[in-house]
Amino acid sequence: MFLLTGCGKSQENKFVNVEAKEDKIVIDTKDITNKVTFVNYKVDDTTIQFLVVKGSDGKIRIAFNTCNSCNPSPNAYYVQEGDYIVCQNCGNKFHIDEIGEKGIGCNPMVVEEKQINDNSIILDKNYVESFKEKFKNFNGPTE
Repeated sequence: MFLLTGCGKSQENKFVNVEAKEDKIVIDTKDITNKVTFVNYKVDDTTIQFLVVKGSDGKIRIAFNTCNSCNPSPNAYYVQEGDYIVCQNCGNKFHIDEIGEKGIGCNPMVVEEKQINDNSIILDKNYVESFKEKFKNFNGPTE
């Protein structure tokens, strides 16, 4: 038996699928770490994806996994490299502590309407679904 290992920058991605219940989308955060969890919410034939991560300060952070500037490019999404996320369209990178912070230009799209509790993030279904068009060309990781 042989075991092959690599030493590149890639890491195993964690994916979570969520559904709306009573017009709310609840994301369980008790297992969120400093490795980005990609949270998928499906609307018709479109997947809206979030980046969810625990910052170095222990704060849970969330953003839509698309870029303010590069969208609607199919590559306007982020992947994690170490403590950074990198836009796959333009190459700009941000520390995980910057996820969900307001900004202009190339930044992960901020989730403005949210409630963050001890073990969950609660989002309004209608608010999330209003971003459906931003993900029509999405070519990012889904599983």
